[in-house]
Amino acid sequence: MWDLGQKLDQPMDEEAGKLRNMYKQKKFSALLVIRLAYQSLGVVYGDLGTSPLYVFYNTFPHGVNDPEDVIGALSLIIYSLTLVPLLKYVFIVLRANDNGQGGTLALYSLLCRHANIKIIPNQHRTDEELTTYSRTTIHERSFAAKTQRWLERGFIKSIILILVLVGTCMVIGDGILTPAISVLSAAGGIRVNKPEIDSGVVVIVAVVILVGLFSVQHYGTDKVGWLFAPIVLVWFLLIGGIGIYNIWRFG
Repeated sequence: MWDLGQKLDQPMDEEAGKLRNMYKQKKFSALLVIRLAYQSLGVVYGDLGTSPLYVFYNTFPHGVNDPEDVIGALSLIIYSLTLVPLLKYVFIVLRANDNGQGGTLALYSLLCRHANIKIIPNQHRTDEELTTYSRTTIHERSFAAKTQRWLERGFIKSIILILVLVGTCMVIGDGILTPAISVLSAAGGIRVNKPEIDSGVVVIVAVVILVGLFSVQHYGTDKVGWLFAPIVLVWFLLIGGIGIYNIWRFG
């Protein structure tokens, strides 16, 4: 629980304490940006980087009948990876974020503070003591005011809440399914050189790897990022080099 003299928006763990003043900085040093970008390889891009292990394999489980099908599947993958980060992060999260957070619940929390769209009352007297968040007034005839009034309609509130819950459930489901699928697909690679290995052995190897990975999660994202960043970097260099070679060799 909180200390009696502690503000509700103060960092409450060691990892958050390292970044308590980062969101207040107007400019970041080049060294800090490079360090965070390198660290993000092991956390953010690790999810994207493991996709080549299982996406095409599960897209064409019975083999490829037409080479154009491969181009179509690859196009959908490129469009998804391009449009989602572009629309959500470039145009939404970078312009409107909840104290640096851009998740589904964070954006919903931001909307709740600037528009009366809460279905379940959650106001507390200590909210007035928050030091991080602030609100600005808007003109009644502005586009923002019209959007706010539209969002505050009864059925729109329910639709927004349903979308938030569905989006959050999809993220949780992706976080559960993706590690299992990617690790199982990676462990299945040992059967390429030794087909006589039973599939049960592959499952056991995948379980051991997953248990080992999740057992280090409690050390914090900071340390996990530094641990996996060099591994993901080498993986990107290898699959990038293989892709360039195949394009040069086979056109």
